Amino acid sequence: MSRTSVTSTLRHLPLRPVALAAAAALLAGCSLIPAYQRPAAPVAPQWPATAGALPEGGTAAADLPWQDFVQDAQLRELISLALANNRDLRVAVQNIEAARAQYQIRRADQVPNFNATAGFSRSAPSALAAFGAPRVSQAYSVGVAMASWEIDFFGRVDALKEQALAQYLATEEARKSAQISLVANVASAWLTLKTDTELLALAERTLGTRQQTLQLTKLRFDNGASSALDLRQA
Repeated sequence: MSRTSVTSTLRHLPLRPVALAAAAALLAGCSLIPAYQRPAAPVAPQWPATAGALPEGGTAAADLPWQDFVQDAQLRELISLALANNRDLRVAVQNIEAARAQYQIRRADQVPNFNATAGFSRSAPSALAAFGAPRVSQAYSVGVAMASWEIDFFGRVDALKEQALAQYLATEEARKSAQISLVANVASAWLTLKTDTELLALAERTLGTRQQTLQLTKLRFDNGASSALDLRQA
């Protein structure tokens, strides 16, 4: 082999890993994820300054727990029982856990996984040498392995991660919506029951008053102090 060919070979060898690294970086940058364009909202992006003023405590009403809005002890107990035993809310919570686990899996797919093992064994003399001088044998083993890993050339893994994150956030908002709806329904039903109870008590008191008026009018009619028309109207 001539000196020129050897020099040429040595000159081109270091370029191979550099070229491979550059090609990998170039392919990794070729993402096929479409650019997200936020659609126009049907309402204003912000409330007017007067409507968005915070209360004295400095916390917006949307961030306050439902206990701060409900002061009646009986209603609080009913809402707590409903939250603890509602099946739809339980399903929503389980969906959140599943979405969170899926998101963690997608995040883990972006980095390679390495497995490391280590071992040590020691053999007794009687197990090694039936004849001759006994001796102790020791053995050490260390191993490192990388599991299968997909290089994200075209943004597929990143897109799956973003999808899992969006699904998790949507599921969390769905749980909040289900909880708010449940609290509102229980409070509305309780207030309706209280209103109907008060109306029933008012109707019973009105009936008692009318019965007393009828008795007095009948007594006056029997004594000639009222006419038959007054009795009918009573």
